[in-house]
Amino acid sequence: MAVLTREQILSASDLNIQRFDVPEWGGQVCLKVMTVGERDEYENDWAKSRLTGMHNFRSRFLVRCICDEQGNRLFSDDEAEELANKSAAAMSRLWDEAMTLNKLKEKDVEELAKN
Repeated sequence: MAVLTREQILSASDLNIQRFDVPEWGGQVCLKVMTVGERDEYENDWAKSRLTGMHNFRSRFLVRCICDEQGNRLFSDDEAEELANKSAAAMSRLWDEAMTLNKLKEKDVEELAKN
């Protein structure tokens, strides 16, 4: 395997996007792998609120993952509150898929809670 250059690393398309059925909403939703910056920001938010709990925990994660087919976010961080008003069944399925897609497992969440 070849050693990559800076340009090759920065131009590599590595943000996987997948579609998931959401029957409650009558269609499909695209989820993406977060950038490392988005994940760091989420983990920092989590760490800051570990004693009190993170308000809208799932929706604050999903606003970073729900995207269009090109990977552009559909929701801003400020819209997590609105997304929190959606069906728990639909959001839980998307949460599970986004966690898997982003390589976050229960042990990762537990580790975040400790820090």
